Amino acid sequence: MHLQLADVRKSFGDNSVLRGVSFDVGPGEVVALVGENGAGKSTLTRVISGAHQPDSGRLLIDGTATVFKDPQAAMAQGIEVIYQEFQQNLFPHLSVAENMYVLDRERAFGRLFVSKQRMAAEARQALRRLGMEIDVHRQVSELSVAERQMLEIAKAMTHELRLIILDEPTAALDEQESEQLFAQVNRLREAGVSVIYISHRLDEVFALSDRIVVLRDGRVTLDTPTERLTPAEVVTAMVGDAVDDFYPKERNARDEVVLEVRGGGGARFHDIDLQVRAGEVVGIGGVVGCGRSDLLRALFGLQPLTGGSVRVDGSGVRVESVQDAIGSRIAYLSPDRQAEGLCTGQSVEANVSLASLRAFSSGIGVVRRGKERAATGAVISELRVRAASPSVAVSSLSGGNQQKALFAKWVMTRPRVLLMDEPTRGVDVGAKTEIYRIINQLTADGVAVLLVSSDLPELVAMSDRVVVMREGRLVAELTGDDLDEQSILKHALVGAA
Repeated sequence: MHLQLADVRKSFGDNSVLRGVSFDVGPGEVVALVGENGAGKSTLTRVISGAHQPDSGRLLIDGTATVFKDPQAAMAQGIEVIYQEFQQNLFPHLSVAENMYVLDRERAFGRLFVSKQRMAAEARQALRRLGMEIDVHRQVSELSVAERQMLEIAKAMTHELRLIILDEPTAALDEQESEQLFAQVNRLREAGVSVIYISHRLDEVFALSDRIVVLRDGRVTLDTPTERLTPAEVVTAMVGDAVDDFYPKERNARDEVVLEVRGGGGARFHDIDLQVRAGEVVGIGGVVGCGRSDLLRALFGLQPLTGGSVRVDGSGVRVESVQDAIGSRIAYLSPDRQAEGLCTGQSVEANVSLASLRAFSSGIGVVRRGKERAATGAVISELRVRAASPSVAVSSLSGGNQQKALFAKWVMTRPRVLLMDEPTRGVDVGAKTEIYRIINQLTADGVAVLLVSSDLPELVAMSDRVVVMREGRLVAELTGDDLDEQSILKHALVGAA
């Protein structure tokens, strides 16, 4: 398939996401699509796959202008997408063969009542075309992550595949599993299938792709054969050279160490040695799947910390549960405030006091409501949470005020350590400024902050220093003149500056 995009534009309300995107991918060609989070890659994928329709511009297949009204129309033309959350498309308690045809039996075999023997034979043949030998009678729940991903690709191959989009396909894979995936990509190329490979990992991009296309702020900033490029040139195309003075960072770091992690290990991170001083913001740079979010979750007791030690203010602490973490004066802002931060059906006041109820309780567990209201009211006012009253549902607030309410919840616990994962995601510019002010206020009070952010200008501007994670390990520490977006990306993507 020869797919061409010509001046494709897409907006959501006042937010212009794709701003005249033009590039193509030919038969048997692997085109890497790279860019920072928010550059427009996901929206472009959904336009190509029929999940979104462009506001203007054209999609051409083999020279013919095409409009896909839905993903089924794109699939009918041989276009498939394997999303990063690929396992959502699988049924874990069905067999491999059943998963391959569960939604498409009539098309595959021309009838509703399907011979299990024929289904198994077809599934086995499809898997062998990808060099896979898997028992097609096994339940999907018994497969490894890599095997499940290969199963998704094999499913796509049953639809007379002509173009496949792979979205961060190695994010959940180890090195050996990634090598298996690369072999499948090369088989697809040899079979004449067009491949769009979305990844933050430049070593993979340079090893696999024929051409690299970079998106920045919804525009194509680079479209060049891979052999003519260097990683540094790709990084520059991704982030540009601009320096943003928007961030009101205050330098409040002191000498005393508040948080110390030694030899920290978990499911997706290893041998983490890290110190954060009082009043210091330590940013953690890295790409999707590098383990930085897992590290924060483990330090808050949401995931197992399988090795190493944690100290707060010099004392060893256990973080086997959220209760342990809160008791050790560790607070955590989740990247998904709706799912893990706020009780959206409850009032602002109830949300703000939720983690501190013990402080307002009598000896027999009765909450002193007057004391609770006075304390929550003071924090709501201090952090400028704008609500008609503390009794209104937190769901009625804007995204920025919901996030400030989440900050207020943790300020109430008087934390010594604050773990923040994407603290300004989904809020407007004005709310971001207020969140930065809150961070400054907390560090002025001596709170030690670990910051994960996909917004590289934010990460650089609001951090006193940045450590970079790659494949679950700390690979660099950047400070002073060495701390910039390009350096973070170089270490995160290719392992060296």
